[in-house]
Amino acid sequence: MFGRGASNAAILFFGSLVLCVVASAQDPPPASEIPIERCDVLPVVKVRIDGAEMRFLLDTAATTVLNIKSFSSGRSKEIRISSWTGTAATSAREVFIPELAFGEHRLRDLKLPAIDLSPIGNACGGKIDGILGVDLLDKMGVTIDLKRQVASPSASPANARALYDQMETAMHHCNTAFELGKADELEECFDPEIVLFAPQGEFRGRKQVMDYLQRRFMQYSPALSYKMYLRDVKVFGDALWYSYDYEVASPKEHLVGRGMSICRRDGEHWRILNLHNSLREPSAAAVQSESPGYQ
Repeated sequence: MFGRGASNAAILFFGSLVLCVVASAQDPPPASEIPIERCDVLPVVKVRIDGAEMRFLLDTAATTVLNIKSFSSGRSKEIRISSWTGTAATSAREVFIPELAFGEHRLRDLKLPAIDLSPIGNACGGKIDGILGVDLLDKMGVTIDLKRQVASPSASPANARALYDQMETAMHHCNTAFELGKADELEECFDPEIVLFAPQGEFRGRKQVMDYLQRRFMQYSPALSYKMYLRDVKVFGDALWYSYDYEVASPKEHLVGRGMSICRRDGEHWRILNLHNSLREPSAAAVQSESPGYQ
C-alpha cells in the first residue's frame, strides 16, 4: 500500500493534468492580448471610448489623464495629477466617460481629468489622445510584456471558464499517459521548473516529481478512477490558476481532497508549473456526483 502523502501528491497532479495539457499548435494568439505600438520610443495602445478608437500612451508611473484637445466637453476644476515627477495641482477639465474599452475589458461611468497633452504628441510625432495610467491598468489587471510588445488584461470570469473548457477538451493525451503509467509521455506535461508540495516533502523539477510519482503512485496504473470538480478559475496573462475538489479510487484506497494548481503557456503548449493540495476524509468531504464540474 502506498503512503497517504504519495497518493495525495499524485492525485493533485492528476487534477492539474486535466487542464494543463498540450494545446493545438494551430490555436491563434490569445484574443485578450493587445499589441503595443510606438510613438517614437513611447509605448502606445489603442482604446475605444464610446465606440471611437483612440491612441493612449501606456504609463505605469502616471494616473490616467485625457488630452483636452480630444475631448471638447467637461467642467473645469483644480485636479491633482500624479506622474513619475510627483503630484501637483493643476487646472484641468473633468470629463465623464460613459464607457472605456481596452481589449475585452470595459470600464463604465468614469470621471477623468483632461489637460493639454499636445506637447507629448508633438515630441513623438503622433497623435496622443490620453495616458492610460496605473489606476486603470491595476483595475483591469493588465500585464505588460515589453519583450513581446503586448498588454494582457486579466480575463473576465466568463473568458477564464472558456479557457478552462478548451483545456478540458484536450486532456486525453496526458490523462491517458497518467492512467497507463507512460512516464516519458507524462513528463512532457510538466514545466521544467515545476514545484510539487506534498505532506511528505517538496519536489522541484521534472526529475524529482517523476521519481516521486513513479515510486509512490504510478505502480498502480492503470487501475485508477478519478473525478474532479472545478471550484474557481482565473487567468493572469499566460498563467492559469484554478482550484478544485477531487475524488480518486485505486485498488488500495479511496481519497477525497481539495487542490489548487498553476499552469502557464510555454510556446505552443500549456504545462503544469505548481501544485498544492489538501486531503480530506471521505466521510467529511465526499464529493457529490451531481456537483458541477468535469471528469
